Amino acid sequence: MMVAGNAGDSLASRAWIWAPALYIVGLVVMNVLSVPLATETLPEACPENSGNCDHRQIMIDVSDEELHKAMEEWVDTRAFTASFSEWHIVDRTLLMQFPDDVTYENKCGYIEVNSQSRLGGSDFGVNSDRLDDLESFLKSYDFETTCQ
Repeated sequence: MMVAGNAGDSLASRAWIWAPALYIVGLVVMNVLSVPLATETLPEACPENSGNCDHRQIMIDVSDEELHKAMEEWVDTRAFTASFSEWHIVDRTLLMQFPDDVTYENKCGYIEVNSQSRLGGSDFGVNSDRLDDLESFLKSYDFETTCQ
């Protein structure tokens, strides 16, 4: 015979209420802990055997001002997951909000870009996909100026 109003049944049925709070707390803790790992400068290449980095050159001749404008427009296409500052973009994965750093530098004739995850040893191809998207965006962008 089952007794109605068992205290254990009540706790189990309310456990789902805590799931959103735990998710938010987890995101906050992960993002606070990842701040010291941010990269502000463009590395020369990805570390050897890196599974969480992509580094490449995109052949485009453009002025710094117009490059910044194009990069900011690309960030706007990333929904709500990215933030822009000149030479450095923080792009976050959609669900877990893992922060990845995108740094770029105009070399007058080509743009050097690097995308690297702050956390973990593997990015499951996210950084390569991100730079593929960026390269496609920049190659189709209508630049009006060149680097001088």
